[in-house]
Amino acid sequence: MSKTDIQPSSIEGIKRLAKAISKRDSIPHSKALDTASQVSGFGNFQHARRSLGDRSAEASLARNVVYISTFWEDGQTRTSGRETIGVFISKPLDELIKPSQYRYAHQLGRFRRRASDHVVDKYRPDSARAALDIACGAARVLQFMDITGLQPSKADVEAGAVYSARLPGRDHGSAWYDPVAKHHVGVDEPYAGSVASKERDAWARRHNWSLARPEWAGMYYPGGCDLYLYADASKGYSLDGLLKALSKGPSPIVPANCDRVAIDGHAPFVTPGEKAEAEAKLARNVQRKATAPRGPNTTVEYRLPLSGKRRRRPKAAMPVDAHAKTGTLLKGVLTDMRASAGVYKRVDAVRSELDDWVQCEHDRAAMPDAVFFDLYYGENSAGGTSKAGEQHIEDLRLAQSILMQHYPDCAPLRDLVGKIDLAVISLEKLR
Repeated sequence: MSKTDIQPSSIEGIKRLAKAISKRDSIPHSKALDTASQVSGFGNFQHARRSLGDRSAEASLARNVVYISTFWEDGQTRTSGRETIGVFISKPLDELIKPSQYRYAHQLGRFRRRASDHVVDKYRPDSARAALDIACGAARVLQFMDITGLQPSKADVEAGAVYSARLPGRDHGSAWYDPVAKHHVGVDEPYAGSVASKERDAWARRHNWSLARPEWAGMYYPGGCDLYLYADASKGYSLDGLLKALSKGPSPIVPANCDRVAIDGHAPFVTPGEKAEAEAKLARNVQRKATAPRGPNTTVEYRLPLSGKRRRRPKAAMPVDAHAKTGTLLKGVLTDMRASAGVYKRVDAVRSELDDWVQCEHDRAAMPDAVFFDLYYGENSAGGTSKAGEQHIEDLRLAQSILMQHYPDCAPLRDLVGKIDLAVISLEKLR
């Protein structure tokens, strides 16, 4: 379907079509505007502006536009395409309906959210006409929610009622929830003339329910079905507010009055919301890559002596005497905490890592074997009497402080600090 096959129903749509006609037929833009208006059923562009003026004013009040797309595919002719329409609402789509609510939202149930301003049908009808009907049905659900403030619900509005006591002639029903009044409302849309009004009125009086038919034409099949609202009046809920809101709402969107979006064949259609979300994602990725220095800036690679496994350590050398002080603090905790696995295993892991680091940081000239072997191992060298848990906590915090003083902030250091934090938590539980 080309741009010039579209029959727009808005001033903006007529202008877009006129631009395509002007390019195709090589005619002045003013003449193309009249031609596009005639395609849309108006005498000329001025006639279209006068006729569509009210709708434009309405759209200016509802500043949020949501695009609704339905792809179609004809298996017999092997043709395919897409129908996309726009609907104006008074609030952003994500404030109107949550992604988890789509499945309960009547004719919006088979759509999924693609962006903050775009919903797409998950299934493909077999013709452009069917696709347009489906898109308009979804638009009417958004209109209904926007006008009434109701939210889709999976609740049974007549919960507990036996079948014979339910609303007579109920058809194409849906359940809704009033978040302000915290009350459920039923919507029923039987085919016009298929139900007896007297029977329904009698049912409402008998069960103390409110039943009303709004002036609005409905969601399921405007003109072919009648819209009814009903709610349990015994709990003090009134339908008057909904009826008043619907009486002032815009006409339900149907193929004859919808705002179709002209799309050139199978060209990709990107909404402003999709573009904004893509840009925001890109910005987050850039920011993530530009975070605090890591890798070669603050760490250096080394290999474990026996396994040869590659690891990273801080790109700094802590003095031997600082290693000795840290080792003494850790060994004191390890000597007394052999029976506490939560403390011992974590502190032992810190000790083992530091033992690897010190070998990479200093050569044998600065650290003779006699010094090295006593830095982090040989707990008996800690000697003395057992310390209380409070003293062990202080020793671990001091060890943390020494490490953070001599090493730059980096992932390997944060890992050791985190292990010490967990060891302290285990010690606190032993009090």
